[in-house]
Amino acid sequence: MTFYSFSAMKKILVFLLFCLSPAFLPAQEQEAIEIPDLDQILKNTTDSGSPFYYPLLMERYQKNDTTLTLEDYRHLYLGYSFQEGYDPYRISPYHNELKALYTQVEDKTADSDSIIKYATLALDDSPFDLREINLLVYGYKVKGDKKQETEWSYKLQGLLDAILSTGDGLSPDSAWFVIQPAHEYDIVNRLGLTATQYTYIEPSFDYLEVNENPFKIKGYYFNAKRMIEEYLRKFK
Repeated sequence: MTFYSFSAMKKILVFLLFCLSPAFLPAQEQEAIEIPDLDQILKNTTDSGSPFYYPLLMERYQKNDTTLTLEDYRHLYLGYSFQEGYDPYRISPYHNELKALYTQVEDKTADSDSIIKYATLALDDSPFDLREINLLVYGYKVKGDKKQETEWSYKLQGLLDAILSTGDGLSPDSAWFVIQPAHEYDIVNRLGLTATQYTYIEPSFDYLEVNENPFKIKGYYFNAKRMIEEYLRKFK
Protein backbone atom coordinates (compact mmCIF):
# COMPACT_ATOMS: atom_id res chain seq x y z
CA MET A 1 0.00 0.00 0.00
CA THR A 2 2.09 2.91 -1.29
CA PHE A 3 0.53 6.35 -1.57
CA TYR A 4 3.60 8.22 -2.82
CA SER A 5 6.83 7.76 -4.71
CA PHE A 6 9.93 6.98 -2.65
CA SER A 7 12.23 8.30 -5.37
CA ALA A 8 10.33 11.59 -5.56
CA MET A 9 10.62 12.11 -1.80
CA LYS A 10 14.30 11.22 -1.82
CA LYS A 11 15.16 13.80 -4.48
CA ILE A 12 13.83 16.68 -2.38
CA LEU A 13 16.33 15.81 0.36
CA VAL A 14 19.00 17.45 -1.79
CA PHE A 15 17.31 20.76 -1.07
CA LEU A 16 16.88 20.03 2.62
CA LEU A 17 20.52 19.07 3.05
CA PHE A 18 21.59 22.23 1.25
CA CYS A 19 19.27 24.58 3.09
CA LEU A 20 19.34 23.40 6.68
CA SER A 21 17.96 25.74 9.30
CA PRO A 22 18.99 25.20 12.95
CA ALA A 23 15.75 23.28 13.49
CA PHE A 24 16.98 20.48 11.23
CA LEU A 25 20.23 19.91 13.08
CA PRO A 26 20.55 16.73 15.19
CA ALA A 27 17.97 16.70 17.95
CA GLN A 28 18.78 17.90 21.41
CA GLU A 29 17.40 16.06 24.40
CA GLN A 30 13.63 15.88 24.04
CA GLU A 31 10.98 16.14 26.72
CA ALA A 32 9.34 12.93 27.88
CA ILE A 33 7.72 10.91 25.08
CA GLU A 34 3.95 10.56 25.26
CA ILE A 35 2.05 8.44 22.75
CA PRO A 36 -0.88 10.63 21.70
CA ASP A 37 -4.50 9.76 22.37
CA LEU A 38 -6.06 10.80 19.05
CA ASP A 39 -9.61 10.46 20.35
CA GLN A 40 -8.81 12.83 23.21
CA ILE A 41 -7.09 15.28 20.84
CA LEU A 42 -10.20 15.27 18.65
CA LYS A 43 -12.36 15.94 21.69
CA ASN A 44 -10.12 18.72 22.99
CA THR A 45 -9.81 20.53 19.68
CA THR A 46 -13.57 20.53 19.03
CA ASP A 47 -14.59 21.64 22.53
CA SER A 48 -15.04 25.44 22.55
CA GLY A 49 -14.41 25.44 26.30
CA SER A 50 -11.06 23.68 26.00
CA PRO A 51 -7.72 25.55 25.98
CA PHE A 52 -6.92 23.38 22.95
CA TYR A 53 -9.98 24.48 20.96
CA TYR A 54 -8.63 24.44 17.42
CA PRO A 55 -9.70 27.86 16.07
CA LEU A 56 -8.13 29.56 19.09
CA LEU A 57 -4.93 27.52 18.87
CA MET A 58 -4.57 28.30 15.17
CA GLU A 59 -5.17 31.98 15.83
CA ARG A 60 -2.38 32.00 18.41
CA TYR A 61 -0.07 30.17 16.00
CA GLN A 62 -0.79 32.62 13.19
CA LYS A 63 -0.11 35.54 15.52
CA ASN A 64 3.33 34.10 16.34
CA ASP A 65 2.47 33.42 19.98
CA THR A 66 5.73 32.30 21.61
CA THR A 67 3.92 31.07 24.74
CA LEU A 68 2.57 28.02 22.87
CA THR A 69 3.69 24.92 24.76
CA LEU A 70 4.70 21.51 23.49
CA GLU A 71 1.20 20.25 24.31
CA ASP A 72 -0.27 23.16 22.33
CA TYR A 73 1.87 22.21 19.35
CA ARG A 74 0.88 18.56 19.67
CA HIS A 75 -2.78 19.58 19.48
CA LEU A 76 -2.08 22.01 16.63
CA TYR A 77 -0.21 19.45 14.55
CA LEU A 78 -2.27 16.32 15.18
CA GLY A 79 -5.52 18.27 15.54
CA TYR A 80 -5.11 19.61 12.03
CA SER A 81 -5.76 16.09 10.73
CA PHE A 82 -9.35 16.43 11.99
CA GLN A 83 -10.00 19.70 10.13
CA GLU A 84 -12.13 19.49 7.00
CA GLY A 85 -9.44 21.09 4.84
CA TYR A 86 -6.92 18.39 5.73
CA ASP A 87 -5.68 16.27 2.80
CA PRO A 88 -2.37 14.48 3.46
CA TYR A 89 -1.79 13.67 -0.21
CA ARG A 90 -2.77 16.97 -1.82
CA ILE A 91 -0.24 18.34 -4.30
CA SER A 92 0.37 22.05 -3.87
CA PRO A 93 -0.99 24.22 -6.70
CA TYR A 94 2.42 25.92 -6.51
CA HIS A 95 4.32 22.67 -7.01
CA ASN A 96 6.08 23.74 -10.21
CA GLU A 97 7.13 27.12 -8.85
CA LEU A 98 8.43 25.56 -5.64
CA LYS A 99 10.27 22.80 -7.52
CA ALA A 100 12.04 25.48 -9.56
CA LEU A 101 12.91 27.36 -6.37
CA TYR A 102 14.52 24.25 -4.84
CA THR A 103 16.81 24.08 -7.86
CA GLN A 104 17.60 27.79 -7.65
CA VAL A 105 18.43 27.48 -3.96
CA GLU A 106 20.85 24.65 -4.76
CA ASP A 107 22.48 26.90 -7.37
CA LYS A 108 22.38 29.90 -5.03
CA THR A 109 20.44 31.89 -7.62
CA ALA A 110 17.07 32.01 -5.84
CA ASP A 111 15.41 35.38 -5.26
CA SER A 112 14.34 35.83 -1.63
CA ASP A 113 11.11 37.62 -2.58
CA SER A 114 10.08 34.71 -4.84
CA ILE A 115 10.91 32.22 -2.09
CA ILE A 116 8.81 34.13 0.43
CA LYS A 117 5.93 34.62 -2.02
CA TYR A 118 5.52 30.99 -3.07
CA ALA A 119 6.33 29.43 0.30
CA THR A 120 3.69 31.69 1.88
CA LEU A 121 1.11 30.76 -0.75
CA ALA A 122 1.87 27.06 -0.25
CA LEU A 123 1.47 27.41 3.52
CA ASP A 124 -1.89 29.13 3.06
CA ASP A 125 -2.95 25.88 1.41
CA SER A 126 -1.14 23.48 3.79
CA PRO A 127 -0.10 25.30 6.99
CA PHE A 128 2.19 22.63 8.44
CA ASP A 129 4.25 21.78 5.37
CA LEU A 130 7.65 21.58 7.07
CA ARG A 131 9.59 21.97 3.84
CA GLU A 132 7.84 25.19 2.92
CA ILE A 133 8.33 26.55 6.43
CA ASN A 134 12.01 25.67 6.13
CA LEU A 135 12.09 27.39 2.74
CA LEU A 136 10.43 30.45 4.26
CA VAL A 137 13.03 30.57 7.06
CA TYR A 138 15.72 30.46 4.40
CA GLY A 139 14.02 33.18 2.34
CA TYR A 140 13.79 35.56 5.27
CA LYS A 141 17.40 34.78 6.22
CA VAL A 142 18.60 35.68 2.71
CA LYS A 143 16.45 38.82 2.77
CA GLY A 144 17.95 39.84 6.11
CA ASP A 145 14.59 39.93 7.94
CA LYS A 146 15.74 38.57 11.30
CA LYS A 147 12.35 39.02 12.98
CA GLN A 148 10.47 36.87 10.47
CA GLU A 149 13.30 34.37 10.28
CA THR A 150 13.19 33.92 14.06
CA GLU A 151 9.39 33.66 14.19
CA TRP A 152 9.24 30.97 11.51
CA SER A 153 12.21 29.10 12.99
CA TYR A 154 10.35 28.99 16.31
CA LYS A 155 7.25 27.59 14.62
CA LEU A 156 9.28 24.99 12.74
CA GLN A 157 10.97 23.84 15.93
CA GLY A 158 7.63 23.63 17.74
CA LEU A 159 6.15 21.39 15.05
CA LEU A 160 9.22 19.17 14.90
CA ASP A 161 9.26 18.80 18.69
CA ALA A 162 5.55 17.89 18.60
CA ILE A 163 6.26 15.03 16.19
CA LEU A 164 9.32 13.81 18.09
CA SER A 165 7.39 13.83 21.37
CA THR A 166 5.01 11.15 20.07
CA GLY A 167 7.54 8.30 20.14
CA ASP A 168 11.10 7.27 19.39
CA GLY A 169 10.49 5.66 16.00
CA LEU A 170 12.22 2.42 16.94
CA SER A 171 9.19 0.10 16.81
CA PRO A 172 5.56 0.16 15.67
CA ASP A 173 4.48 0.63 19.29
CA SER A 174 6.60 3.77 19.60
CA ALA A 175 6.30 5.02 16.02
CA TRP A 176 6.33 8.76 15.38
CA PHE A 177 2.89 10.12 14.47
CA VAL A 178 2.85 12.16 11.26
CA ILE A 179 0.10 13.80 9.21
CA GLN A 180 1.96 14.13 5.89
CA PRO A 181 4.15 11.53 4.14
CA ALA A 182 6.94 14.07 3.56
CA HIS A 183 7.26 14.61 7.31
CA GLU A 184 8.69 11.12 7.67
CA TYR A 185 11.63 12.07 5.45
CA ASP A 186 11.98 15.44 7.17
CA ILE A 187 12.37 13.77 10.57
CA VAL A 188 14.93 11.26 9.30
CA ASN A 189 16.83 14.11 7.68
CA ARG A 190 16.67 16.12 10.90
CA LEU A 191 18.58 13.30 12.58
CA GLY A 192 21.33 13.69 10.01
CA LEU A 193 20.34 10.52 8.13
CA THR A 194 19.07 9.66 4.66
CA ALA A 195 16.18 7.34 3.87
CA THR A 196 17.18 4.50 1.54
CA GLN A 197 14.05 2.35 1.35
CA TYR A 198 10.32 2.68 2.11
CA THR A 199 8.07 -0.17 3.29
CA TYR A 200 4.40 -0.13 4.30
CA ILE A 201 3.55 -2.36 7.27
CA GLU A 202 -0.03 -3.32 8.10
CA PRO A 203 -2.21 -1.96 9.53
CA SER A 204 -0.97 1.65 9.43
CA PHE A 205 2.79 2.01 9.65
CA ASP A 206 5.43 3.35 7.31
CA TYR A 207 9.01 2.15 7.75
CA LEU A 208 12.01 4.01 6.40
CA GLU A 209 15.33 2.22 6.22
CA VAL A 210 18.24 4.62 6.62
CA ASN A 211 21.85 4.80 5.56
CA GLU A 212 24.62 3.32 7.71
CA ASN A 213 25.05 5.41 10.84
CA PRO A 214 26.94 5.53 14.17
CA PHE A 215 23.69 4.74 16.03
CA LYS A 216 23.50 1.31 14.32
CA ILE A 217 19.83 1.99 13.61
CA LYS A 218 18.42 0.20 10.57
CA GLY A 219 15.32 2.35 10.19
CA TYR A 220 12.43 4.22 11.77
CA TYR A 221 8.69 3.58 12.08
CA PHE A 222 5.98 6.17 11.52
CA ASN A 223 2.33 5.93 12.49
CA ALA A 224 0.33 6.83 9.36
CA LYS A 225 -3.10 6.13 10.87
CA ARG A 226 -4.58 9.59 10.38
CA MET A 227 -3.30 9.85 6.82
CA ILE A 228 -4.80 6.51 5.85
CA GLU A 229 -8.09 7.14 7.66
CA GLU A 230 -8.58 10.47 5.92
CA TYR A 231 -7.63 9.08 2.52
CA LEU A 232 -10.13 6.27 2.88
CA ARG A 233 -12.84 8.62 4.20
CA LYS A 234 -12.51 11.09 1.35
CA PHE A 235 -11.46 9.03 -1.64
CA LYS A 236 -12.69 5.45 -1.21
